[in-house]
Amino acid sequence: MGRIRGLDEERHGHGGILALRALGAAVLALGLVIPWGPTADANPPADPPSAEEAQAARDAVAAGTLSVRQAEAALGTLRTELAAAQVRVQVAAADYAEAQQAVEQAEQAVAVARTAARKAHKGELAARSGLAEVYRASARDADLGSLDIAFQAASVPDMVGRSAVERAVQRKLGGAMAEYQQARASSESADARWSAAKKQRDAAAEQARTAFDAAQAAAADLAARTQAAEVERQALVERLAQLRQTSVEIENEREAARAAAAEAAREAAAKAELERQQEARAEAAAVAPVRTERPGGGSADGGSAGPEAEPAPAPAPRPAPAGPPTSGVTTGSEGLGIGAVAWARTRLGAPYLLGAEGPSAYDCSGLTMMSWASQGVNITRTSRSQYLAVGKVDYGSLRPGDLVFYGSDPGDPASIYHVAMYTGGGMMIEATLPGHPLSENPLRLANAMPYAGRP
Repeated sequence: MGRIRGLDEERHGHGGILALRALGAAVLALGLVIPWGPTADANPPADPPSAEEAQAARDAVAAGTLSVRQAEAALGTLRTELAAAQVRVQVAAADYAEAQQAVEQAEQAVAVARTAARKAHKGELAARSGLAEVYRASARDADLGSLDIAFQAASVPDMVGRSAVERAVQRKLGGAMAEYQQARASSESADARWSAAKKQRDAAAEQARTAFDAAQAAAADLAARTQAAEVERQALVERLAQLRQTSVEIENEREAARAAAAEAAREAAAKAELERQQEARAEAAAVAPVRTERPGGGSADGGSAGPEAEPAPAPAPRPAPAGPPTSGVTTGSEGLGIGAVAWARTRLGAPYLLGAEGPSAYDCSGLTMMSWASQGVNITRTSRSQYLAVGKVDYGSLRPGDLVFYGSDPGDPASIYHVAMYTGGGMMIEATLPGHPLSENPLRLANAMPYAGRP
């Protein structure tokens, strides 16, 4: 009985083992049909990359990053080159405006000299006519000698009278001759001045033509550079889009943002420098003399000037910042400045034209001159002469109608190449370049002269 029970237990244990094995096989079969999480991929996993393949991938990423940096640097270089080309055009335009003004002044000098010459010619003709008349009058008595006068005289007083008349005629003849000679010399001098004025006018006209040709050539060069730069820029942007696996639109936005950031940095630096200069000028104006001598050897600070007292060395004076140019006068009021701005805004969209001052096209100084002329305030014609002619104000005191000048050398008004008019609210109106209509833009301080101008 016990042996039977043992056999039954052995049989039951062996059956349990078989049941477990059957269940495991079923589960394994089910796992081959139904996916279980991320390991249930139909394709077998790829072999891990080799060390050489991993290094090649890292090298490709580094090369791509370098290409991105190179492309961005090339875009920055393009922006710099175009900005320099624009300045060259504006410099050439300012040169032409000055040359054109010289021609106008020379024309006025020619007109004055021509009028003087004509007047001198008339004076010479009148003197010649008077001389001829006196000569004819004196010729009637030319054959009368002293003896003839004595025989023909009725009396001694008559003879004396005839001699006096003859002497008077001679004096008149001499005076007429002197008057004629003076009139002729004046006429010749006037002719010489007229000839010199015409030569100066012709030289100024030639200089104006040369300056105009240079400005036109600079403008054409800028147009060609702009077109070529745009082609190159587009290629670089497309390359960036490939390297970053983005779109051209996204890269254009990034490039615009980079350009705006670079411009903002330049403006911030320029503003900080102008503020520093203004603070230095204010500090220099407020500084009192450190030490002054009193009569008798005393010092202004109350110290003894005895033989034992060693005078304290005077501190080295700080160089005072340069003040505004001595020339310049402000005659326009704030209301006239607002009126000048209003007039200028009616010209928005008008084309830029070298040397033009309206009514349908303008250059930079032609616009500012005519804007103020509309308010009855006359300023000079060129940007460089305008800077010298108008009053000077700091940029913190700008009001509508004030003029903002730009130059390559802040200390040299001869380097000025552009002028714009402040309209308020951080904006200004300007005529900038050929192909760019008159527009109202945010105020720029990069390359601005130390002072703004107030007509």
